[in-house]
Amino acid sequence: MIANQQNEKKQRILDAAISVFIEKGFEETSMREIASAAGLTTGAIYHHFKNKDELFYHAVKEAMYFAQKLSEKDESSNLKSTENMLNEISNKVRERMSKADEQRLLVLLIGYVVSKGGTLSEVLKKDYNEIISKVADMYFYAFGIENAACKKNLASILVAAIDGVAMQYSLGVLKQEDQNFKDTFVEFFAQSIPAFMKENKL
Repeated sequence: MIANQQNEKKQRILDAAISVFIEKGFEETSMREIASAAGLTTGAIYHHFKNKDELFYHAVKEAMYFAQKLSEKDESSNLKSTENMLNEISNKVRERMSKADEQRLLVLLIGYVVSKGGTLSEVLKKDYNEIISKVADMYFYAFGIENAACKKNLASILVAAIDGVAMQYSLGVLKQEDQNFKDTFVEFFAQSIPAFMKENKL
């Protein structure tokens, strides 16, 4: 019960932080403003997050971590079919692209990390490596790619493409409600990877 209440409070803080960061940007946002938006004290926020950097990072982590929710096994620990794995990858990619505010915050976070460096830079680098490794593993199971360097390269290309989409959403080049684009994006990768493998005899 207490754990659930703490999780609910933490999610309330994250939701408020996303809203305030989107409205004011990272530099102009104060912890007091986030606390006010969440209906909590600043002390309650510091109980969950040690500083604004950490809170900013966690506000976008869930959207960025789409790959960590992927699984090549079903509930019975059996390997999923290629079709089921491709569907899962496709659904998670669509889900990430549908999180409009988090997409914009990810662009802000990367810009902030690149300009400031520090501990947050190392954390983000570690997370990206984990995401790429997870996507690379899914490529192995879904497409039968055994070449480690190749599957990592293909995973890096997909993750980079998704981040590029986030940038275009942030600039208004792409429209969040354009479902046709999301479908085309997913189909492109589903169709091009087997073609690439065939062409290169992988």
